[in-house]
Amino acid sequence: MSAKSLRRAAIVLLMVAFGCGGCAYLTPFVHSLNMIPVAQEKEIGTQLRGEVAKKLTLVSGEPLNRVQAIGEKLAAVLPSRDFDYRFFVVEDKTPNAFTIPGGSIYVHTGLLAMSNDNELAGVLGHELGHALKRHPTRSMTRAYGVDYLAGLVLKTNKSQLKGIALQIAKQGVLTKYGREEELEADAVSADLLRKAGLPTEGLISFLTKIQQLESKKPGLVFFRSHPPTAERIRQLQTLLSSGDLVSVTAAR
Repeated sequence: MSAKSLRRAAIVLLMVAFGCGGCAYLTPFVHSLNMIPVAQEKEIGTQLRGEVAKKLTLVSGEPLNRVQAIGEKLAAVLPSRDFDYRFFVVEDKTPNAFTIPGGSIYVHTGLLAMSNDNELAGVLGHELGHALKRHPTRSMTRAYGVDYLAGLVLKTNKSQLKGIALQIAKQGVLTKYGREEELEADAVSADLLRKAGLPTEGLISFLTKIQQLESKKPGLVFFRSHPPTAERIRQLQTLLSSGDLVSVTAAR
């Protein structure tokens, strides 16, 4: 997109987003805005990968081979290859995974220890859903505001955008998605599993394990930024039982 076209788009978005004085019915629209172009998201992702490598302990060998084999099988059926999807394993006992801008996905060793391959595939499908729908850079847009980021994008201020990404990554903002985004990523996972010829119940099975852990330790809640585990399980069960899996498309 040319600078002139991008400027026009930014002006339209700003007028629609803020021209009604914060109308309640515009909230979902504002929530889904993304002012970071794909090209710049890739650059931000490269910078963040370097930071993750400095801050966390990356694991190689069999754990990484396992994650990459399953992840690449799912990535192969994505409707879009805007990003060079990459998979990593980090040393962390918590059963979690996360995605950074640009399609890099990280799985904790604690998650690998408690999941079989079908469950791992469900989780990786979920994280690929976040990447495909560009949820991390949506989080950036919400955190810093449409008008501010629009100004940086129009000036092609790449270094400042990277700095913002690093700052909010440290605050955990990039992994704090809305309820709709988490449920959307679950739906993407179900669709990718089906297309890849893998059992579609893997994510439900993993979430059931998480639910059991939470019930054994009151007050301990995994995936704090996610909707309640029970809600996610119900949605997936309804989706799979209906057979109404809609083919996902990439976000723009």
